[in-house]
Amino acid sequence: MALSKKTLVKNWLFTYSSETCYNYERLQGLGNTNAFVPVIRELYPEDKQAEELKKYLVFYNTEPSWMGTIINGITCAMEEKRSEGEDISADDIMLMRSSLMGPMAGIGDTVSQSIAYPILAGICIQLALAGNFAGPIIFDVGYKILQLTCGYNMYMLGYKKGRDAIVDLLQSGIINKVLDAVSIIGLMVVGCMTVGNVTLDLSWLKFDWTNELGTISLNLQTGVFDALLPGLLPLLVVLGTWALLSKRQVKPLTMVLVIFAAGFALVGIKALMGLY
Repeated sequence: MALSKKTLVKNWLFTYSSETCYNYERLQGLGNTNAFVPVIRELYPEDKQAEELKKYLVFYNTEPSWMGTIINGITCAMEEKRSEGEDISADDIMLMRSSLMGPMAGIGDTVSQSIAYPILAGICIQLALAGNFAGPIIFDVGYKILQLTCGYNMYMLGYKKGRDAIVDLLQSGIINKVLDAVSIIGLMVVGCMTVGNVTLDLSWLKFDWTNELGTISLNLQTGVFDALLPGLLPLLVVLGTWALLSKRQVKPLTMVLVIFAAGFALVGIKALMGLY
């Protein structure tokens, strides 16, 4: 018996409530069980429905809304075959789910949190800073559209191609190509945000030399740093912060305090030099 499109859409939409009743024993297990209620009701007679649902009451945890929806699509395809009497056991379905939840969590978190979120946020933050009230609205609506579009297509890919979907997807190299391309765009956005939002003004550091020919002045920022590479100082600040956070494992709060201390120190030096 094939599942109706209405039931498939219900199962996909209920996937977004996977963290309902989230708990440390099963994590997303209860939410996923609820998502499969329409599927089990349509495929199995009433006397078997409770037993078939029980297999989902186990530990389950993955990225639930972007790439992880492919697992539920594959599950529905397997449940269809199981209800038709094919040699697919409940353990086969659970083994597939537990095997894929880790890899899809890694891919899904990368796509959603490391690529889509910062790129869209970077663009919309610039709009908001420019006084455009549509910035946060575009971010919220745009993020949801990207999330639903990606989640639906991955779900249907899993349903239509079954257990072979994830293998074909990984072997084709499409995921890696998309991740590489979007990562480049993300780095460009971060680079633009660095120049636009990070400021380190050392133009007050001037050195004068007087000789028989006159006075020679050297401004470190305009005469050296900006002459070599405009925006070099903000870039060095960002790279230095990243190095301390990732390489030296400095805590973010400590890093914020260090930046504040450095800023106050520079302000104090300028005050002592009479530049205020």
